This record gives sequence, C-alpha cells and structure tokens, in this order.
Amino acid sequence: MFPERHFINSAISYFTRFVVDCGYVKQRQYNPSTGMYSLDVVEISRVQADQRAGRAGRTRPGKCYRLYPSSIYQKEFLEATIPEIQRTSLAGSVLYLKSLNLPDIDILKFDFLDPPSRESLEDALRQLYLIDAIDESGQITDVGRLMAELPLDPSLSRTLIEANELGCLSQALTVAAVLSAEITLRQTRSKEMEGKRKRQQLPDGSGWGDHVQLLQIFESWDQADYDPRWCSDHDLQVRGMKFSKDVRNQLSQIIQKIAKGPTDLQARRGRKSDPDYRKLRRALCVGYGNQLAERMIHHNGYHTVGYRTQLVQVHPSSVLEGDEYGKLPVYVVYHELINTTRPFMRNVCGVEQTWVKPILKKLEKLNINKLSGGSSALTDSGPLEEKQPGSPTKAAAAKQSDVDSKIQAARERYLARKGKK
Repeated sequence: MFPERHFINSAISYFTRFVVDCGYVKQRQYNPSTGMYSLDVVEISRVQADQRAGRAGRTRPGKCYRLYPSSIYQKEFLEATIPEIQRTSLAGSVLYLKSLNLPDIDILKFDFLDPPSRESLEDALRQLYLIDAIDESGQITDVGRLMAELPLDPSLSRTLIEANELGCLSQALTVAAVLSAEITLRQTRSKEMEGKRKRQQLPDGSGWGDHVQLLQIFESWDQADYDPRWCSDHDLQVRGMKFSKDVRNQLSQIIQKIAKGPTDLQARRGRKSDPDYRKLRRALCVGYGNQLAERMIHHNGYHTVGYRTQLVQVHPSSVLEGDEYGKLPVYVVYHELINTTRPFMRNVCGVEQTWVKPILKKLEKLNINKLSGGSSALTDSGPLEEKQPGSPTKAAAAKQSDVDSKIQAARERYLARKGKK
C-alpha cells in the first residue's frame, strides 16, 4: 500500500487539469551593497511560464489560464530565469576557487559561465578576509583550507574552527546545526495552546541573544530524551528539530579529525552551565566578523560595521536583552539581514568590544585588488623578487596565456556537452 501522503499527492497530480498562472513569483535575492537578503515579488521568465503550462494535464488533457496578455510574455518576460549565482552570496563559491591551489586565478577577472556582478565578488572577498579565510594578498590560509572542507556557510565553518581552539566545540556544533535547520517557533492556534506555552516557557538565551537560546533549546530537548511531545508542547517544529539533530551528528563525524575536545552533546543535568557563554560568543564574533553591528549612542538602533554602513534594528522576535538602563550591547553579530518593513537583524548575539578591535583594524587596511589574487596582485603586494627587465614579464604573460587557454578549453567542453543534451 502507498503511504497516505503519497496517495494524496498522487491523486492531486492525477486530477489536476487546470493551472492559473499569475505571472509572478516570490524570489529570494541578495544585495551585495547592503549584505541583505530580501524576498521580492518579481515577474517570471518565459521558461517558468512554459513550465507552469506544462503542469496542466500531465496525465490527461488540461488547460493553463494566464492572467496576462501574450504581448507581456513576448516583450517583457526574460527568456530564462536569472541564474542563482547572480542573486546569492558568493563567499562559499569564492572560497572554493581559492582552495584549488591555482595561484593565477584572479577572482575579479575569472571567466564565469554566468558572470556575477563585480560588486558581488568584491563583497565575497571582503567577507573571507575578515574571517581569516584569505590573507592580505588574497592567498588562502590554513584556516581557509579547513573551512573549505566543511559543508557549511563560511561564517559557520569559521565559528566551528575558532570554537575548537577555545574549547567550546560541542556548543558551537549545536548552534551550527540548529541554524542550518532554520528552527522557527510555530504559531499558537488556540487559547489553550497559548496558555500551555505560558506555563512551559522556552529558554531565554540568558539575555545574550538568539544563538545562546538556540543552544539552550537543543540542550533542553536532549534532557527530555528527544521526545517529540516536548517540541509540540513548546511550539517547535518536530521535523526541524530532528533535522538539526541529524545535521549535528554529521558535522561531528566530519570535524572529528581536527577536534581537540569532545564533540558529543554535553548533558547539563546536575551541573551549572556557564551563565556568560563567553567562549561561544567569542567564537561567534570571529566567525561572523563580517556581520558586525554597532549600537547608536542615543538609542537601541544599530549600524552595520563594514564597507558600507546602514541603519538596522534587532528583529522583534530576538531574545537579546538590555542592561539596567535598557541599553542593548554596544556590539552584536547577526546571522543574516532581512528587509521586510525595514532592515532587521535576525539571530543576534552580543559580543565584547575587545573582540571587535582586530576586525576593525583589518577593515582599515583592506585592499580589494590584492584580495582578488592572480599574478598581478602578487607582484603588487610587495618586493617578492627583484624584477629583471624583460624576462619576468614575458614569463608571467606566457603563464597567464596558458591558464587562459585551459579555461577556454574547459568552457568549450562544457558547452559541447550542454548542446548534446
């Protein structure tokens, strides 16, 4: 017998004969100038319109009703959907390119099949430099090579490596897993559920922020022996919590070869936890050095610290707390910026000013052209060797020409394979 859910989906697919196409889609896009993600309503492409029409009558004749004239389809719709490489953060992709041990690759001049904007590439280089993945000349560091081996966002990878050095790897693994699973609170559906939630409050993050709260939630679930009913009682998605547990187990196995301490979840039954979570917050500050914000002087608004500052606010759902005067921490790190009614920081954690100083110094001597890499950046970065008139220039030109020919040959092979499909 088929499972009930599979049977329902099969029935819907079989009986679907009509599709109504409005001509729009919600698309998540990244703005490199602000470092902010937004969920925008945009027009679909012709490829998407044809795909929607194809969903009508896959098993028997059907119709697609389009709520726009054919002139818009022909003249206004793009031919194909904008590639994801042009609407997402490229920090992970650039880190992978840097880890290929090809010193002549210049990131800003690399011949991508679907070239992203220069601004996106510069943003990725800045991010990697601020979290120590690349050095001042754009060469990948030992830390960067370790980061490239982890199947995580570069900021989370850097957090785990720093936590391993500080002795809080177990806590950082939990935070990375829960952030990867994107755990969210379910909305209460009745007064009875609202009352139950008031009686069984979730951990408050000890006032330090959302990362600490996520850690405390997972540890509380561990104390409940991973009971799904505990998640339901606290308005947590059972599926998301189970997924975070699986992610944590996988990350523990991957990082085992470099771990300096235990990776298993350290149960807190019968012993007090560190109320400050100082080591974990410091690891987060290093890992999210490219996502810092400084509080304004006269109110609890923040401005981002980096290439282009902008005013942001802590998301209303955050558990970050202020001091006795109601003032929030001077510096915070955030997991992401989202733009809804206004720019908000999601998943915020308070950090100390002394941890931020090294990052601010790195911002002062940031040079994008050097970070890009390649032969030109290496020769401009310092007096590596004395230049002889004629020979080094010819050798570098010949080497660059060889690299260009290899890239062109790879591109032609790819296009040939694509044309056969």
